Amino acid sequence: MAVIAFVLMGAAVAVTRATRANLIDRVDEQLMASIGRARGAAADVIDGRRQRNVGLSSLYTVVVRRNGNARVIEAPDVEDPTVPELTADEVLDASENDRGPFTVDGVASDGSAAESGFRVLVRPTPRGDAVMVAEPLAEVEASMSRLMLAEIIVTGSILAVLALVGWWVVRLGIRPVKQMAAAASAIGSGDLSHRVPEATPGTEVGDLGVALNKMLEQIETAFGTQRRSEERLRQFVADASHELRTPVATVRGYSELYRTGGLSDPARLDDAMRRSEQEAIRMGALVDDLLLLARLDQGRPLAAGPVRLDVIAHDAVLDACARQPDRTIHLEARHPVPVLGDEGRLRQVVTNLVANSLVHTPPETSVWLRVAARGDTATIAVHDDGPGVPPDVAAKVFERFYRADPMRARSRGGSGLGLSIVQAIVTAHGGRVGIESHPGCGTTFTVSLPLADTFTA
Repeated sequence: MAVIAFVLMGAAVAVTRATRANLIDRVDEQLMASIGRARGAAADVIDGRRQRNVGLSSLYTVVVRRNGNARVIEAPDVEDPTVPELTADEVLDASENDRGPFTVDGVASDGSAAESGFRVLVRPTPRGDAVMVAEPLAEVEASMSRLMLAEIIVTGSILAVLALVGWWVVRLGIRPVKQMAAAASAIGSGDLSHRVPEATPGTEVGDLGVALNKMLEQIETAFGTQRRSEERLRQFVADASHELRTPVATVRGYSELYRTGGLSDPARLDDAMRRSEQEAIRMGALVDDLLLLARLDQGRPLAAGPVRLDVIAHDAVLDACARQPDRTIHLEARHPVPVLGDEGRLRQVVTNLVANSLVHTPPETSVWLRVAARGDTATIAVHDDGPGVPPDVAAKVFERFYRADPMRARSRGGSGLGLSIVQAIVTAHGGRVGIESHPGCGTTFTVSLPLADTFTA
């Protein structure tokens, strides 16, 4: 704004000077046009052929003789005339120097300084006298006063309009910044869903708003992920405590019963020891599963070596047939399917999936285990033609300690961690596992792993 004001003031000064110079040039032209007539009139007055002329002209004409006497030839008809502040000697000197038009001050009739001066032109006569023609600059000064007043008004108006426009623009520019500050305050209060309103695209403020909203989305996502992780951890600890409470309570109960003499009968003592051992084994298996999940969650590297999934599948089928010889279990593995990974953990994946199908389906249900290579992916599919599970159950089967039928799973020794371990191991190998199941149509678990180059096992 200061620069604009300085430019406007400079322009006003330049216009004022140019206008004044133009008006002075016009007065000078008028003086040059009048000097010839004034020289003729001066000769007539000196010779007595005419008298002083008092008329409507604004010109002031005086002839100065060589002896210093001065006679007014022409003067404007005004009540309070002013005259140029020049002496006879100064007029004679100007005529001798052939000086061009120049400006002098004016003197009022009472001897005081006039408000405006005169523009004067002096020329010699053939007789050696001097003729002075003077034009008052009152009109020039009045015009300049009006011009400067107009410049002040126009400049002030322009500055006022620019100030108003600048205030409006600044307000528009600051509004998004204030909105960002409000958003930051809301976020600081805990409202991570708050967003900055969209500003004009392509502007610095608009780009800043977009970047800020993206950052807020990432922060909200990160906090949401952290919150869900904490909730899962709390649920995991609660479930683990619940699962461990039963075997611990069983062992403790039998111990107290033995201490109080309630197991004096050898048969009852043997039964108590057997049950305590079973619960201890179950508790140990649960602790082992929890430790495995903890290691996998920490991202600890697994052993990496050549593994053939077709061989693992073949062994898993043999083991399952040995445990349940009445079951129908089919194996489809026509070609070697090599991968790189931890053989022990991959065997655990296949064993858990097959065991899950055997445990959660009726005895007459058939199970298929298929191993194949498709493109650069190795797949393991475990399918059963059992009753299937509802979609809401299928969406939760990989959650830790989840049981579709808690009572039956517990009675068969299940901890609810088998499929969670499968998912964790597969993820650690860079693969993925999924389930497809519909009530009455059976269930299929599919594991996908990166296929390795062919090797000799």
